Amino acid sequence: MPANLTPEYHRAEATFRAAKTTEDRIAALEEMLRVVPKHKGTDGLQADLKARLAKLRRQPAKKVARATHSHLVPREGAGQIALVGPPNAGKSALVSALTHATPTVADYPFTTREAVPGMMPFEDIAFQLVDLPAVSNQHVEPWVFDVARAADLLWIVLDAAAPLLGFDEAIEVLAARHLEIRPAGRPRAPGPEPPAGAKDALLVCTGLDKPAAAASIEAFDELTDHRWPIQAVSTVTGAGLEALRRRTFEIADIIRVYTKQPGKPADRGTPFTLPRGATVGDLALRIHKDVAATMKFARVWGPSAFDGQSVHHDHVLAEGDVVEVHSG
Repeated sequence: MPANLTPEYHRAEATFRAAKTTEDRIAALEEMLRVVPKHKGTDGLQADLKARLAKLRRQPAKKVARATHSHLVPREGAGQIALVGPPNAGKSALVSALTHATPTVADYPFTTREAVPGMMPFEDIAFQLVDLPAVSNQHVEPWVFDVARAADLLWIVLDAAAPLLGFDEAIEVLAARHLEIRPAGRPRAPGPEPPAGAKDALLVCTGLDKPAAAASIEAFDELTDHRWPIQAVSTVTGAGLEALRRRTFEIADIIRVYTKQPGKPADRGTPFTLPRGATVGDLALRIHKDVAATMKFARVWGPSAFDGQSVHHDHVLAEGDVVEVHSG
């Protein structure tokens, strides 16, 4: 039986993984136990949570020095997107327009000093945006590169008034720290595999509402030989923001898969997001390792099968599939 873990559970689980003290781990486990769905499919998970909770409660609490603070942001949602770019490019205003986060927005450079995460909704899923301090030849926070490397995708945010200048500076600074940037969503040229530090990037030009912005972006596209994917937006009028959400989903190359219990309708509220090409076995493992270990077969409704078709671990899923896992 599918576990159908809720977003609240996954958030509590992420908090547990990031916890540094025994007290924080206990609090996170208690929250996980509180919000985990209570049915037969989660019996094993509930028992595991209770056992871990009892073990932690027997341990003496340990103090952790403040020096252990990490700027890395625990991943949430369908993917983590790091926003990088030159000073005053509009990163913080973009995060404010797309999420409920409230980064400091000002018209002077280097306003952002810390990583500021926020969740960007897209239909029935959400992507995590992480606003980062500016990258500049004048100054850059060293930890910014670590956050960029850990992200699934980069948005290189540029001011539409001078996109080429900002782009050249950002690429130069990132390359100096061995971060090779590749156009996202474009076919790969034949040749050797890209280096480990390579990251896919979408160029986001802000200020589409400004005079001559469209002409400036068009000239930039021509000067860069139409090599880079560009999305122009305005945080003032909202133009291009919905297109940016959809383009990010397409570039992420993921699929949404829904689960159901026998005899019940599909859970359309909380899809699982998986990489394109994922199988039923991958889905079962994402639900819970016990579900994957005891799975006998699954039934699928959707593009990858005829309605109710019985399939096994190696069946490749498609966007919009509904899956009913049968364990024994």
